[in-house]
Amino acid sequence: MTAETVPATCPECGIALPAPGAPCPHCTSAFKTWGRSRTVFLSLCGLLLIPLFTITGVVVRLFHEKQARIAEEWRVAGEVNLAAVRSAAAIEDFRNALLYSPESALLQLELAKALAEQGQTTEAQDYLLNLRTKDPEDAPVNLELARIAARMAAQQKDNEAVQVATTYYHDAMYGHWPDAAHDKRLATRSELIEFFLKMGRKDSARAEALSMAVENPADPDVRVLAGKYLLQAGDAQTALAEFRRAAQLEPGNAPAYLGAGNAALAAGDFADAERYLARAIQTGVKDPDIAARRQTAALAAEMDPFVSNLSDTDRRRRVLRIFHAAEQRAKACLPAMFSAGPTPAPDTLKTLAAQRAALPKDLTLPDLVLHPDFESKALNWALQTEKAAAQQCGAGGTTEGAIALIAATHRES
Repeated sequence: MTAETVPATCPECGIALPAPGAPCPHCTSAFKTWGRSRTVFLSLCGLLLIPLFTITGVVVRLFHEKQARIAEEWRVAGEVNLAAVRSAAAIEDFRNALLYSPESALLQLELAKALAEQGQTTEAQDYLLNLRTKDPEDAPVNLELARIAARMAAQQKDNEAVQVATTYYHDAMYGHWPDAAHDKRLATRSELIEFFLKMGRKDSARAEALSMAVENPADPDVRVLAGKYLLQAGDAQTALAEFRRAAQLEPGNAPAYLGAGNAALAAGDFADAERYLARAIQTGVKDPDIAARRQTAALAAEMDPFVSNLSDTDRRRRVLRIFHAAEQRAKACLPAMFSAGPTPAPDTLKTLAAQRAALPKDLTLPDLVLHPDFESKALNWALQTEKAAAQQCGAGGTTEGAIALIAATHRES
């Protein structure tokens, strides 16, 4: 009995071969061949994609850099035109820049500034309000909105517009700044104070000036600035206190002494005014009028009858000195007051002439002692006469300036 022949099999897949030594029909098929080479193919593709992706990334980056560079060039051109008050050209520049960088908040802000400068308020506000919606604490955006509102308030003289501007200014002050935050907050408060002064809101200006000083207690320059604003707001006494604090913080601070001298003059403290102005001169203040103001302050201190510690006799002597100086000035400048001729005198001069006629022709110290009411009548006549003479003939000399200071600081006396 012959043994059964065992068929040959493929050593790789185990499938029976058609004949011993014949190729395996399964392993040599096209599908199997692809299956073997697919991994190699994909690996090669992956290797090829790496440089392609790298090249694409470089190209995209270079494209964006070029876009950014072009946008920056337009932005710089726009800022140059805006600084030169060529707002129409600046608007075109910033619009071109936005074509290359449409999402730039900085470019939108700069465009809004140019639009506002050109008077295109509505479009400027649209840009700014859109930016503010994204970041309500963006200080530069709030500042531009405040400036637009301030211009509108100045035109409309409207309380609500003033309040809107004030709100935006405060948001700018306490918002976030990209750099130099302290200096920019200080500048923003200064702008708000100047806005209040322009609008006649002296109480509001005074409150902001006090806040400025409180928030910068150790800065003599800020104290001087606050004092200047307080003086403009009509609070000479508080202004004087701020200038004094600045001088204490920095004894060589010339603007502090000059400010203190001016504030003391406005407050009617003529002796202190002379002293501070003298110190300002010593520290090198460059002011062409300071020497004349110091001289006027010194003379006003000698003539002022309202000084509290004067004796009755000294006070009356000062009243007589002012009276005789004013009378001499009136005779030279307002002769119609003393004329008995047919030339008609203005009503103001008629009133002053009648007041003068009610006093003795040659007013003396005994007259003031015997008739106490003559003192106030003589002084009031002299102060009013000096005012009328200044309107008619100008400020006059040092004596007239001293009398004018006394009149200005004692209007209610």
